[in-house]
Parts: sequence; C-alpha cells; structure tokens
Amino acid sequence: MSKTLAEKTYSIIEEKIVKLEYQPGSFITENFLEKNLKCGRTPIREAIQKLAGEGLIKVLPRKGLLITEININEQLSLVQVRREIERLMAKLAAKNSTINEKKQFKEISTAMKKCRQNDTVKFIKLDRQMNDLLSLSCGNEFVRRSIKLVASLSRRFWFYRNKGEIEDLIVMAKLHSAVCDAISQGNEKLAQSKSDKLMDYIENFTKDSINNI
Repeated sequence: MSKTLAEKTYSIIEEKIVKLEYQPGSFITENFLEKNLKCGRTPIREAIQKLAGEGLIKVLPRKGLLITEININEQLSLVQVRREIERLMAKLAAKNSTINEKKQFKEISTAMKKCRQNDTVKFIKLDRQMNDLLSLSCGNEFVRRSIKLVASLSRRFWFYRNKGEIEDLIVMAKLHSAVCDAISQGNEKLAQSKSDKLMDYIENFTKDSINNI
C-alpha cells in the first residue's frame, strides 16, 4: 500500500529527528520544514501532530517546535514497556502472518546472518524492514499504535549513545535473525522467547549507558 504525502513527510521528519539531524533541545518552525523538505504546510502539520503524540516534538505556541531532549534516565522505563509490546508482536506475527510474510521474515533472517561488523547501513535497513513487517503481520492495530509510541524514542537513544555505530553489530544481527526465524516457523512460544533475548540485550545496553553517564 502506497504512503500518503503526510505519511511520507512524517517518515522523513521522524528519521531526521531519530538520527539527530534535528538536534534534541533545538527549535524548528513550520516554515523551516517547508523549505527544508520542499513540502506544503498541510502534510507537515499532520506529521507534526503524530510526532508530538510520540514525544519527539513539543509544540510551543508563538515559539515554534521544540525537538524534545533525550532523558537517559527514563530509558529503562521505556524498555520495560517496549519489551512487553515486542513480545506480543512476535507472538501475534508467528500466529497471524501469511505464508508470504513468513517467507519475508526468513529472507530478512538470512540477510541478518550475513551482516558483518561494518555493515551498519545494511543492518539499519534490515531492522526497519523487520519492524515494518512485524507491525503489518501482527494483525492488531492497537499493538501497531503502541509500538509507535516507544520505537522512535528508543531508536533515537540508540543513535545518541552509539554515534550511529553498533559496537556488537554481529550479535545484534543474530538476535534479530533468531526472532525472524521463529516467526517464519510459526512458533509462537519461541518467537516470544527470542524477542525476550533481544530485549535483554537492549536492556543491558541501556543500563550500561546510564551507569556510564
């Protein structure tokens, strides 16, 4: 299904915020976004509403749009919520995904296993494909909405702490691959277990980040 202009605009702005092109704590305006993205005001305003709902932007009347700060100490609470949503998504995807979607999970898994330490761009692309496929195949709109509330904030924290690099990329790729394999097999319990292992890694990374402040 093709994206609307507002959805495309949202994706572009979200990516720029997550990858820190629009710095935390900085102000931007609708006029700036129109010029920067070469886009009309209506899709930009729709995108801003979604981003504000996800906690990435705060709309300040007569001042502009504040790119929210990164609160490192709140990340563990965020991980706790994300763990439960990710586990449910993995279970539902294993249960509800079509034959074609299971095939796609297998293809992502195979590609993940081939990642090397310097394949950051490749991994990020595969990670997004996996997340999009999880959201699509879980078959639950409320779960889709819930993951959006934490996913962007989690990704931005990762970029902030890693400066765009992944210290243990091969380990991360294998953990993601294991989730995809379980879903492709339609094994609900295994999918949940592998999702938990992935979130264990992310939680430990978050704790280390907080301890090293």
